[in-house]
Amino acid sequence: MRFVPRRFGTSILVLAAIAAGSALTESAKAQDAQDTASTNAEARVGYSGQSVPRFVALKKDKVFGRAGPGLEDPVVVIYRREGLPVKVIAETPDNVWRRIEDQDGRRVWIHRAMLADNEHAITRTTAVLFAQPSREALPRARLEEGVMARLENCEGEWCRVRTDDFRGWTNRGLLWGSPL
Repeated sequence: MRFVPRRFGTSILVLAAIAAGSALTESAKAQDAQDTASTNAEARVGYSGQSVPRFVALKKDKVFGRAGPGLEDPVVVIYRREGLPVKVIAETPDNVWRRIEDQDGRRVWIHRAMLADNEHAITRTTAVLFAQPSREALPRARLEEGVMARLENCEGEWCRVRTDDFRGWTNRGLLWGSPL
């Protein structure tokens, strides 16, 4: 089994305002509580007609995450990785803004134009790639935590993924971004 040493750096810039806690308003804290309750519930249809929660991806190399659903709301996170999977946990009634959660648990608002269909997943921990969707199958590679891989197929508790050098099956629970 070969070890894949490349670590996926999410290149996320958290602005000083969020680090200091000054950008989080009481309404944002209330929204977090509401989103947590709705995320724990079964999937529902959002204002877009798609299920919420669901995974999507960042469309550009630079995407602003805001404290609220509007261009006047302060930018609290700048994501710098096209294709990065994020989870939509809420939508505005006008169907323009998406409240997302990233792999680190941060929750921000992103304009829908900055989001695309998701094709990737990130390993949550070290993940072994197997030749078949079974722990008894021949191991092909080991991916360290944070590696981003293209999702090819998911069946039950297994997903087939591809990196630049390897392709194989791993447990769905080890991936952030696999279909819900």
